[in-house]
Amino acid sequence: MSMKFDYPGNVVGEIPQLDPDAGLNLGPIKIPISLLNPKDLMEAPLVERFGGSYVTLIISASLFAAVNFLSIMGIASGFEAENGVKWSAPRELISQGVACITAGFCGSAPVSGSMSRSLVSRMAGTTSQMSCMVTALIWIYMMPYMSIMSPTPQAALSAVIMSAVVKSVIFPKDLMAMKGTDAIIGWGTGVGTAVTSPTLGFGIGLILVAATSVLKPKSKKD
Repeated sequence: MSMKFDYPGNVVGEIPQLDPDAGLNLGPIKIPISLLNPKDLMEAPLVERFGGSYVTLIISASLFAAVNFLSIMGIASGFEAENGVKWSAPRELISQGVACITAGFCGSAPVSGSMSRSLVSRMAGTTSQMSCMVTALIWIYMMPYMSIMSPTPQAALSAVIMSAVVKSVIFPKDLMAMKGTDAIIGWGTGVGTAVTSPTLGFGIGLILVAATSVLKPKSKKD
């Protein structure tokens, strides 16, 4: 419809196409993924993107990893409480680490968990890890045909995500159940994340934890 009626809003736009000769051949099956040269990865100007400072790079990477794992914890613990799906922190750390290393060799962005995408999957009726594997394989094999998504309005994609999270945003029952310093930290982190970014919001949360720990009166021992 956006093509037929000359939609004036923002659309997905052109999607880069993979070289038709690139990919991994696994017998009769060709996976449209190109691997980067390890030498090129080692020579990438990574530090320069952070102003030439290794300290800034380490801090940024550490904050991203922390926010990423906190997101995974929120997703997994929520599904465990509401759907009885058990999870393991060591297993998640290992799997996310392996996935991020693999993403680096493919030139992809770091792999992370997403509350909105997980909720959309649950809305679709998925109940097992097989859904993740099917989704990943579909994305890989549909890459040569993803140009059909170019005229899709970004508002339509946003609406799908919002439909999954709007209830929790309007009525954050976990935040509303908090009291005392927990409420200060929870609401402060939530508002900080909403008006800045997940990374800065995480930093604000750490500052609030430190501040409330200093100001909190110590209990008297008998």
